[in-house]
Amino acid sequence: MSRILIILIAVWIGIGSSGLALDTSLPTRIMMEDGSPYYVPIAPTVVSNTPIRWDNPTPTHHTVTHSGCVGEGSSCLFDSGAVSPGSSFSVPGLPAGQYTYHCRIHPIMRGQLIITDSPSTPSQL
Repeated sequence: MSRILIILIAVWIGIGSSGLALDTSLPTRIMMEDGSPYYVPIAPTVVSNTPIRWDNPTPTHHTVTHSGCVGEGSSCLFDSGAVSPGSSFSVPGLPAGQYTYHCRIHPIMRGQLIITDSPSTPSQL
């Protein structure tokens, strides 16, 4: 078979009947910013169990703290601690649901993750 035909077959198999296949091994990236909306995107939709990574390109320390980490009796699913300038924080993936989070250092910084089981609805940056 020609090389082009093999590539076309591989692409066709990856597309399947439900649309483009997603490579869930790549993390969803969220940027920490010094100004509003502070986490970009502010409320991404991510396929369950897809890695998620927050990058801090600012000159300031920030955190990524699940709101469940604050109250008694709640499940704390992720808490980065201080993320240094130029560093990042990652979680390997989360089950379907909605997860609010914030920066413990700068409480005005708030975001939300929308985790879905459907691979057809992830958001883009």
